[in-house]
Amino acid sequence: MIVILPVSAQYFDTPGLRQEFFVETGGYEFTVETTSNYDVEEVEFSVEEKKLTFYIKSGLQNNLGEMTIPVNLINGNFTFFLNDQELFPTVKYSERISFITVEFEGDGRHKLEIIGTTYLPEFSEIAPLVLATSLLGILLVTRKRFSNFAQLFFKQ
Repeated sequence: MIVILPVSAQYFDTPGLRQEFFVETGGYEFTVETTSNYDVEEVEFSVEEKKLTFYIKSGLQNNLGEMTIPVNLINGNFTFFLNDQELFPTVKYSERISFITVEFEGDGRHKLEIIGTTYLPEFSEIAPLVLATSLLGILLVTRKRFSNFAQLFFKQ
């Protein structure tokens, strides 16, 4: 006797495919993670637009995905577009990541764009220059003060 149990379609609509993507920018490598019931075929990053683009292929009507994006990559007030239509997913923040839950309908190919308001490595590229300039300024001021102090001390 063979027993065939029906499987609920909702079971297959839950996230389960975990993928990692590595984004190199500003001399750093960031890991963007997705867990979804669809396949993310590619992820692109645009520094100028502070935008991550996910190219998605889905075989299901009801799509659910979760993603983590390092706040040091992009952060701030996000704007989301799915196939050029604005989308309003759930976003939660921690000190290190933004956790985003996206739900949308429709099988086939999709383009999900996430646009941030800050790109933190912009500052990190000039941070060594700012630090070096500050340190040089401190050394010059300290040297001048020490020189003045030495002149007073040795004159007497």
